[in-house]
Amino acid sequence: MTSVIRGSDNFDSEGIVEGTATAWVNFNGVGTVAIRNSHNVSSITDTGTGRYDINYGMTMANDTYIAHLTSNTYGSDTATSQPQKATTYLHTTTNCKTILQDSSSAIDAYRVCFTMFGGM
Repeated sequence: MTSVIRGSDNFDSEGIVEGTATAWVNFNGVGTVAIRNSHNVSSITDTGTGRYDINYGMTMANDTYIAHLTSNTYGSDTATSQPQKATTYLHTTTNCKTILQDSSSAIDAYRVCFTMFGGM
């Protein structure tokens, strides 16, 4: 596949290419939350077991974006079960609330990944 650069009309003021993720983050959700790598995510707020707020590095123009959350517990000695449900909810222009759950309750996960498209 050939890449085509059409000048500045492919980019917004933050240099985000149309069609690419507006924000993404990979973080450790066990114990003290720590971002491993990210784009346009300023911080993660741990709001309880399995619950995280993803805080954006810039305010979005709208809250009608698409957000996707995945997780696993592999790689951590404290992992006791695998999250079966990863949910995003309450999308705002400054953050997105998330929750990870097993079959019966909210749980923390060693590797949590969040991606957001749109909002610009």
